[in-house]
Amino acid sequence: MSQTSLPVPAVSSRLLPIFPLGLVLQPGTAVPLHLFEPRYRQLLTDVRAGDCRFGILCAIPGVAERDLPPGRVGCIAEVTDVEMLPDGRSNIMTAGRERFVLERFVEHEAPYHVAEVTLLDDEASDSRVAVAVAADDVVQHFRRVVQAVHVLNDDDSAPPPLPDDPALIAWAIAGMVDFDLQQRQALLESRSPLARLTMIDGVLRRVLPDLELKAAMHQAAGA
Repeated sequence: MSQTSLPVPAVSSRLLPIFPLGLVLQPGTAVPLHLFEPRYRQLLTDVRAGDCRFGILCAIPGVAERDLPPGRVGCIAEVTDVEMLPDGRSNIMTAGRERFVLERFVEHEAPYHVAEVTLLDDEASDSRVAVAVAADDVVQHFRRVVQAVHVLNDDDSAPPPLPDDPALIAWAIAGMVDFDLQQRQALLESRSPLARLTMIDGVLRRVLPDLELKAAMHQAAGA
């Protein structure tokens, strides 16, 4: 198949280049990727000639890429930095943008997958006050987790910054804590900021007692 550059449809046309991967990209987070397959080298060439955006879908074990089911939720990745290597491979940095729902894969001249997608927004049913309160709780618990980990690692660096938008906080924290793929996918699919905050807060609350106990013992041993 020819490797000549092909025009990449804009996201607004509901067609999007698709990169199935064994990870979940979350909106507002950054993920580095190493591109080595010829089809994804071509994808990079094409998206850089356009809006620098493609879609990442989390692969399902045992399911062929073209058999990923309609309704699967993914995230648009924007290429923010590129390091080209002498042999044609590349290291890129991507930033998670809008979410999308896979409608169907389409036949296309490109060597990579192209799909029809629909953008996915949050529902507007959550109380702003409830979301703000939940976000404050999550931020406090996250800071306690970070503080305990820093004590255990004898690390005096500042805690990582979190987004100001409560709708993005759960996704940002999920990128920094131990979360399995199914949990990350559930977070990505949730259309309720309050539900996402509740989910991530449950994870933080479960790990906090053990972490803080170990941190206190570590401090006592070093006193």
